[in-house]
Amino acid sequence: MAISFGDNLDKSFAYTNGAFKKFSGWFILIILSAIIYGATFAMVFALIAFFIGLFMALPASGFTEVVGVTTVSDSYVDIGPVPMDPVFFSTGNEVLFSGLLIGGFLAVTLICTLVVLLAGCFQNGFILRVYRGGELNFKNLGRMFLEGIVYLVISVIYLLPYMIISELVVLGPIWNDAYFIIVCLLLPVILCVVSTILAVNAGIRYAKEGRFGAAFQIGKLCSIISNIGWLRYLGHIILFGLIIFAAELVLMMIPFAGGILLIVTLPFIMIFQAKFFANLYESGEALEKSAEVSAAVE
Repeated sequence: MAISFGDNLDKSFAYTNGAFKKFSGWFILIILSAIIYGATFAMVFALIAFFIGLFMALPASGFTEVVGVTTVSDSYVDIGPVPMDPVFFSTGNEVLFSGLLIGGFLAVTLICTLVVLLAGCFQNGFILRVYRGGELNFKNLGRMFLEGIVYLVISVIYLLPYMIISELVVLGPIWNDAYFIIVCLLLPVILCVVSTILAVNAGIRYAKEGRFGAAFQIGKLCSIISNIGWLRYLGHIILFGLIIFAAELVLMMIPFAGGILLIVTLPFIMIFQAKFFANLYESGEALEKSAEVSAAVE
């Protein structure tokens, strides 16, 4: 029988609590979480500011051109050298300043994206070590970083169908209610859920097998999840997500110190969540092996 939700929570918490007592790299994980959290916030802010600046700059430039065209006579008259207009040069400086500002926000966005990716790869590599089980450590950081990149590539490949189809469905008749609800809303949601579940289990399989190809044994992954039950698996994820969301919401509601407390507890939540998914996978894998043994005996 598949692991129950309560047993999975108990085992995941026991593993995380044991890691909290023995693992000496919590400070590094907190720093990584703070870097990702801060860089993500800065990236979103810079991206919003970039589009606002772009929106505010373009109409002003376009309006200047329109006024110039409409106010000048249709016939071309050469009036010779024109004295410098301080208003014109003031407007030019504003445009230049806007361009520099927009370029600065875009540069900040790109830098923050790179920082999130680099820190995220280290974090992904650590998550793979949680998937494998055993003692946690920060030994061989180079290998951990490379494995984190591989896990990122695996996740992107599994999410590609969702991303492509989500872009293509908007080209259809979105004004049709049935098409909009079924194709534009339901289909992308279902694809996102299935792709995410497969990506997580592919990462676990890669961590345990140590082979890139093992992550793409889709038939094996589907069989393991089917042993648990797709709806049962989805129910576990939803319940677990609600618990984590409630815990993070409570932390965020604490005045002043809420954000800091959330960053400090993020490594604990990360290990807890990774072990929860690993336990589900191991439960389905055990059922798979049991079924294979029974079939061989018969």
